[in-house]
Amino acid sequence: MKKLLAVLLVLTLLLALAACGEETPAPAREDAPDAADPAPAPEAAPEEKPGEGAPAALLEPVEVPMLEEPILSAEARVPGDWYALHQGAILLLHIAEDGAYTLSFPGSDLEESRGTWTVESNQLFLDGGETEPLLVLDESLLWESAGMVFTREMPQTYVPAGEFYDLQPGDLDGLWKCRFLGVGGLTVTAESMSDDTVLYIEGENVALAGSFFGNVPLVFAFEDGAMVASLGEGDAAVTLTLRLQTDGVLRLSLETGDPADSVVFYLSPEAPANAELPEG
Repeated sequence: MKKLLAVLLVLTLLLALAACGEETPAPAREDAPDAADPAPAPEAAPEEKPGEGAPAALLEPVEVPMLEEPILSAEARVPGDWYALHQGAILLLHIAEDGAYTLSFPGSDLEESRGTWTVESNQLFLDGGETEPLLVLDESLLWESAGMVFTREMPQTYVPAGEFYDLQPGDLDGLWKCRFLGVGGLTVTAESMSDDTVLYIEGENVALAGSFFGNVPLVFAFEDGAMVASLGEGDAAVTLTLRLQTDGVLRLSLETGDPADSVVFYLSPEAPANAELPEG
């Protein structure tokens, strides 16, 4: 019995050895690191230089724009001459560097206004703020309360022609309407003065109509290339003179004994002869 157990034990050992011998060992990797050798250290990433990899346009030097002239304060920009249109007439605001100003209508007999000016922020005050301030804009002054814009350039306005045609009967036949008025050497729009004067002319006969005259029929005489008539009597008499300017505008002058009371109406043709007068 003992011999049989010993034989079985020997056979078991032999079978175990045989099984181990049949397994094929895995080939050794040539690149496998030796267990004794230390693992190689990871390579450090290459250091990037500033701007490396950016588009070429971003790497070009940037040119900083330079102002040709420094930005001046409002107080430094307001001195000088400023122009605006007031009721069709040119208004001049002269601002002196010494703190004084003048406000006038060039070429007229009207007295100019004088005073002092100050600037606070972007507002221009005249006479210590007695009037609404003017806003100081980039290249203009805005007077909101008066509805005017002042600029450095003189605006265009109507300037009556100084030469006339010699009139003959029939030259002015038709309907004429007032567009401008002249008072004290100042020319303003008829609309701003609420003037609606019209003339209807047939030869020597003239009909005046409008709120200034009412409805007045007159007979004019031709004298020295003009048409002349009188309105009223005695000290209240007014001389009316019609002359045709070379710019095609009809000038009706009302002259009294006092030049300051003289008025000039500038009329343009509205309709040919035989046209009906407006009612009223």
